Amino acid sequence: MIYMTLPLIATHYLDSTNQWHTVGMERRDEAVNHINTGYQRELSYRKADGSYAAWIERASSTWLTAYVAKIFAMANHLIAVEENVLCSALKWLVLNKQLPDGSFKEDAPTVHGEMVGDVRGKDAESSLTAFVLIAMQEGNEKCAKSVGSLHDSMRKAVGFLEGKLQKLTNPYAVAMTSYAMANAEKLNDDMLMKHSTKQEAGTAWIVPGQHYHSLEATAYAVLALVKAKQYDKAGEAVHWLARQQSHYGGSGTTQATIMVFQAVAEYRTQVKNDQNFNLNVELSVAGRRKPVTWSISKDNAHVTRSDKIDINKNFNVTAKGTGTATLSVLTLYYAKPAEKNSDCKHFDLSVKIERESVVNYPGAEESYKLTMEFFYKNEARDATMSILDVGLLTGFKVDERDLAELATGKDRFIQKFEMDKELSERGSLILYVDKVSRTDRERIAFRMHKMNKVGLLQPAAVTIYEYYSPDARCTKYYHPEKEDGALSRLCLGDLCQCAEENCSYQNKNKVKEEDRLEKACETGMDYVYKVTVVAMNLAKHSDIYKMKVDQVLKEGTDEGVEGKVRDFLAHPNCRKSLGFQVGKSYLLMGKSTDLPKLEARIQYILGEQTWIEYWPTRTESQTAEHRDRYLGISVLANKLFKEGCST
Repeated sequence: MIYMTLPLIATHYLDSTNQWHTVGMERRDEAVNHINTGYQRELSYRKADGSYAAWIERASSTWLTAYVAKIFAMANHLIAVEENVLCSALKWLVLNKQLPDGSFKEDAPTVHGEMVGDVRGKDAESSLTAFVLIAMQEGNEKCAKSVGSLHDSMRKAVGFLEGKLQKLTNPYAVAMTSYAMANAEKLNDDMLMKHSTKQEAGTAWIVPGQHYHSLEATAYAVLALVKAKQYDKAGEAVHWLARQQSHYGGSGTTQATIMVFQAVAEYRTQVKNDQNFNLNVELSVAGRRKPVTWSISKDNAHVTRSDKIDINKNFNVTAKGTGTATLSVLTLYYAKPAEKNSDCKHFDLSVKIERESVVNYPGAEESYKLTMEFFYKNEARDATMSILDVGLLTGFKVDERDLAELATGKDRFIQKFEMDKELSERGSLILYVDKVSRTDRERIAFRMHKMNKVGLLQPAAVTIYEYYSPDARCTKYYHPEKEDGALSRLCLGDLCQCAEENCSYQNKNKVKEEDRLEKACETGMDYVYKVTVVAMNLAKHSDIYKMKVDQVLKEGTDEGVEGKVRDFLAHPNCRKSLGFQVGKSYLLMGKSTDLPKLEARIQYILGEQTWIEYWPTRTESQTAEHRDRYLGISVLANKLFKEGCST
């Protein structure tokens, strides 16, 4: 459902708030196409009786069938949803899952616990009944005629919830029930507000220890209050929701995101036509001649305004007029990542790739086995349906025979696999795992084959996360020649840069004089030095070669460097190809692209295109081994001293 749900709720929100111009009007057609693709995809999970299960061979789920019906009802005004597809789901719920007292039962709970919010929490009976009732209410317009018993079913569910409301203690159940009752014009707002919590950021319905459930509960409360036209109370809850979202718009789990966007969209739409809103905001920044001004009215109140300010500049924000707005300040900075797996808070993941002794795939040069071991780091429960997003190495092909066996074999380690689908951030391999144990380490292994040789092979990533909690992820890298598969980087103190390129190497073959000169004068060649290695500091992430610049044959960006010692950085993997020795002299020619500024000064990088050549001593020049090289470098030095490079 995630293929359909996320573009649907985004489109619903942007339609309701008239914000398509902020992302590009052409993107709406793209979003609708994604919704339609998701709809067609979901039909493959539909059973003959109109119900749904996470996997077609399993028993149908009450919650999942109601959820699909709700999403299809929302999508009905955007794409062609067949009446029978939507209404048969509601009919199945009425005929098979409603009890005589009006409540709904769940005989086949979906294993994807994070997907259902807090429906399984305290007061679960009321939460599930309210959830199904809401789906019926939202699908009633399309299905009232074809499902003759729908109206009576909803009436019975409302009666059940009316009888239970006073006994509910879970704010989540209260908020969801209140929205269902508001749709039936029977909202008990005193009961709803009794379970709210006043905070500095606004009003919320807090589920202790469950932030995402609190977001969802508060969203249901907003929908209930908006339905009852209690916009002031709803506004305080919307203000709280706005403060909880990340600066990038997310609200955590898919369920929380759906409900928050639906609630905010409904609030914005209704309030726009009801409230007077006229706010003028002025942003004054130290050093700027004129302030930035924004005029906010009810027609554009939903549009976000932003400005960039240097981190060391003071600023003032002044607001005048009628209305409320939220001010957020986001500070961005760069920091060296710590050498620990702190990002893997929810999953433990290890990835290993080993070369196979036998190549048994047509056209392959080499064969490897990729092994992934993982478990869920939670004391209370196993992870629900999870995704392994396996980035593939360039030039490699997965052995689909192994994947098919994993998906259909006796133990069935994975539910299914997909190649090159949109869910993957890298267009790679997606593995669906039914659940991940919190006690036992799971293991999945399959072969991949090297089909083409790649000069610079980048590491690939493996990411694991719960399907409905994509933010709680763990990522590890793998590479056939690197132990941890991490991207190579060069670091000086706390500042690092990527070093993913081939190593430079010391030219030991015979070099023609014209080739050496052409290299020294080619476009982008910044400097040409004679240097002597005075010290080497070899470390895990970076090797630092301290070199004295004996002669500047061609001066570059770093002026006045002759006679001074400079640090030259290289990756540890390149030690052998560089072959430096302390006390020896070398001809170095470096590109301007290998001269980044770290700590406000030029830093020399021994990159892929750096020319390195041993500079023999005068004594060594008397030997046959070194004579030609010494004479050739001397010719280069004389020409650069006297004539420089011709332009």
